[in-house]
Amino acid sequence: MKDLRVIVVGAGIGGLSSALALAMDGHQVTVLEGVKEFLEVGAGIRVPPNSSRLSRSWGVDFSKIKKEKAGGIRFLDWTGKVIKDVPYDDLEAKYGAPYYFIHRADLINLLAETASQRKNITLKMNSRVKDYDFETPAVMLASGERLTADLIICADGIKSAVRNTINGTPVEPQDTGDVAYRVLVPAEPLLNDPETRHLFDNAWAMHWLGPEAHAVGYPLRGGELYNIIIDITHATDVGKPIGDEEWRSQADNTELVKRFADWCAPVRKLCGLTGSYLKWKLADFDHLQRWVHPSGKVAILGDACHPMMPYMAQGAAQATEDAATLQAALREYDDLHEALKAYERQRLPRATHVAKNTRILQSWWHLYDGAEKDRRDELMQHDNLDNPMFWANSQRRDWLFGHDALRLQTEDELRPPSLAPTPAKGSGVYNGEITDTDLRRKFRAMRQLN
Repeated sequence: MKDLRVIVVGAGIGGLSSALALAMDGHQVTVLEGVKEFLEVGAGIRVPPNSSRLSRSWGVDFSKIKKEKAGGIRFLDWTGKVIKDVPYDDLEAKYGAPYYFIHRADLINLLAETASQRKNITLKMNSRVKDYDFETPAVMLASGERLTADLIICADGIKSAVRNTINGTPVEPQDTGDVAYRVLVPAEPLLNDPETRHLFDNAWAMHWLGPEAHAVGYPLRGGELYNIIIDITHATDVGKPIGDEEWRSQADNTELVKRFADWCAPVRKLCGLTGSYLKWKLADFDHLQRWVHPSGKVAILGDACHPMMPYMAQGAAQATEDAATLQAALREYDDLHEALKAYERQRLPRATHVAKNTRILQSWWHLYDGAEKDRRDELMQHDNLDNPMFWANSQRRDWLFGHDALRLQTEDELRPPSLAPTPAKGSGVYNGEITDTDLRRKFRAMRQLN
């Protein structure tokens, strides 16, 4: 299919990737973004091979920004004991692209800069979409301007204004039981401390797993910053609870210092270096029934249709895959509706499978010390489908990192490996399996004193 006029709503990673992919095939793309300018917001983001390979094919030059090439994943328990190393030495050779750690703002700016160099991409900032005409199709901006196109791609995030209409029934984001703290700290104090300087060695993603919480850390911007993501269950978060109608609130480092006072030195020190920041409820939702409007002219992409918890570090990567598969479908089909349905058939089951794995990891990472935690640590040592750590099984890792989203796959090629098992009944910390513990009572008392 050639010479389409495309409107992309949202200039996030998925929206800008879609613009680059479609512009490469000669389509005329207009990207609409509601904010006036891109701000220096966000924290680190992981760009795995199944994503970086696609971006590079669209002319994105990662050499223009500061970044780290991931050395691997290290899993530790909350005391600092190493459970399992998953090195990434052969990743680029095996999957044709590197695995990067990048500041989200740097990635957005790089994508926007690349888009600005394409004559058939127009990026319109301060252009908030107020209404949709799905049949024409067209959008009405808050300014009163009406824009028409052949195809509209809605990449407007987890709070998408069109998701329910496209799906046919309401699907609202649901609380997953965790809150997330995302923090950036300067590298200097960590590099000067013998207990933390190793965090910059070979740019490993460190995963500390413990009772009802975990912390993930990795360096950014060529080692100038250290990125920390901390997830905690609502039951053991010592800060002021986020209100039922809220998705984020203000926090400070006293919450984390209290919560992780008994953890290993690197985690304690990372918590102590943080200042004031926001914390979020982590949300997702059950998979949608459809990603394409019945008109056959409007589709959704990225977090608008498959928001994910951060456990797989695949949210942005899956949005990038969406863009590539949309490009492939439009190349393959002459009928727009058929192309969009092919895009949906290819992407919906894969994104859903990835999202399911985030829930499985959530259940394993937050176990209390005991028999099931010990069983988890043993399962992690074996490269088989009983291993609950997705990347520590070569079959699952190949399915994830080796996927070629630029080519429409056969049904057999799309079929994923089986899901990993979940913790034994009664050992998990979600769905009412553990009603109360000494640890929960301890942290609840701390929270009540705030």
